[in-house]
Amino acid sequence: MRRLILAPVLVSTLAMAEAAPPLDQSADLEAQALSLADAIAFARKNSPRLRAARAAIERARGEEQAAFAPFLPEFGLLSQSGVTSDNQGPGATGPTGFILTGTPGTHVYTQTELQLQWTLYDFGRRAGRKNQEAARERIAELQFARAQQTVEFDVTAAYVNILLARASLVVQEDAIRQAEATLKDARAQLKGGVADPSDVLRAEVQLSESWDAAVNAREAELVAIAQLNNVMGRDSALPLRVLDLDLPPPERLPSLAESLQVAAAHRPERGFAMQAVVAAQEGVATAKAEFLPRFLVRASTGRVDGTNVLPGWQAGAGLHLEIPLYTGGRLSGDLHSAEAGVAAAVAEQQVILDAISLEVNRAFQSVVAAGQRIDLSRPAVDHALENLRLMRVKYGNGDATPTDIVDAETALTRSRQRLNSAVYTYLVALARLDYAMSREQRPRGNP
Repeated sequence: MRRLILAPVLVSTLAMAEAAPPLDQSADLEAQALSLADAIAFARKNSPRLRAARAAIERARGEEQAAFAPFLPEFGLLSQSGVTSDNQGPGATGPTGFILTGTPGTHVYTQTELQLQWTLYDFGRRAGRKNQEAARERIAELQFARAQQTVEFDVTAAYVNILLARASLVVQEDAIRQAEATLKDARAQLKGGVADPSDVLRAEVQLSESWDAAVNAREAELVAIAQLNNVMGRDSALPLRVLDLDLPPPERLPSLAESLQVAAAHRPERGFAMQAVVAAQEGVATAKAEFLPRFLVRASTGRVDGTNVLPGWQAGAGLHLEIPLYTGGRLSGDLHSAEAGVAAAVAEQQVILDAISLEVNRAFQSVVAAGQRIDLSRPAVDHALENLRLMRVKYGNGDATPTDIVDAETALTRSRQRLNSAVYTYLVALARLDYAMSREQRPRGNP
């Protein structure tokens, strides 16, 4: 009888208590048996989802830098040359003045000028935009943290699914061997006139069902390997070998109330929901400041040369006040939109908190239910084994038919598959609960 393959769930920054040898990054993964810790480490480096999240952080940092720029002076270099008639002024007006004409006649001019503009005070326009972009940068960082947790959980789930499919295939291979032996014996008894034709037909159906289940298990294993490759950032068609893992020892699970408290304190979504509200509120402050004046300094210095213009060095400076008198409702519309954005962000914050609570609740109940299924399935396997043993004794004594043997073998196969399903569902449920709580990860099990 083959052993049941059991595997622990290791999630997030998972490290084995007695880790397998470190993965040789210079060698192809196909040539090595990949541990779960190595799979997670590979995904952290190669997952395109995480690369996109890192790029989002850099984009947010760039936008924050751009939002800080208006606090600093702006320098520009103006150069203009041209020809104008006697009745038209030479050149475009600069920030502090214009070119003066000299003697009457056609104006020919060349001007080079260094210009300065510096906003002194704008009643919070720049500060609001800067704070808004800073909040968005923090949101991007928190989203990256959650994306990393998601990738690690997806790797764990796909890894465990491979082990589940492999264990199911082992059970079905045993079932096929038993079904073939039973069918052979049933045919022999039918030929000897002892068995009924229905016994042979039932054994043939059982063998067909066993092969069908084996094909499904093999398909599930290949799909799970493709899924693991995908979440790791590899081509899904590449081959991959994984290590078997033992079932972790029993552990004290937090209560539902404790799980909710941990999730409320550590889930990144809670943080970026709060930052989204902050960003929306800063948007309102910016929109209100748009109604108010803006004070700025403009200055320039340079030189002008030409014909029929006053040549020489130029310099000037001025304090400017800009007041928006009428914008056709644009500013009012922007303010209304910003206030609606705050209301939406507050509502979305509640949606996120409710979703966290629901996710933790479902993960907790899955762990409890899967644990109960294990407790129910283990004795069922023992009972099915004993039932098959007794039925074979009866069969040897002539008190049972091949169909009775088939039924006993079917019951054993189903019991073993139920136990496999319960064990691996429990392992994934543990990983999901850790993921739902965003809890600091800890090693479970040994390779």
